[in-house]
Amino acid sequence: MSELQFQFAMYNPESDTVEVNADPGSVQYIRCKEFNATVRFDDPNDIVYLYRFAEEQPLTYIDFALSDTELQDYVDAMNWFNY
Repeated sequence: MSELQFQFAMYNPESDTVEVNADPGSVQYIRCKEFNATVRFDDPNDIVYLYRFAEEQPLTYIDFALSDTELQDYVDAMNWFNY
């Protein structure tokens, strides 16, 4: 069984999803709301970190979202750098 090789991804703000072209003819949709809901925020406005992350680096966002703690670690790091 081969691993999916993500070729291209784009954040769609209308549906709040990252649309991923994985293998030829294969499109997957990652619902950001579901993954973002697993993150604890010190300030509710910190969710903007994740929306911007999904928009600017959608493939990395997916990689982080599919791990157990990396979205939380990302938000914690952004808070540390910005305060």
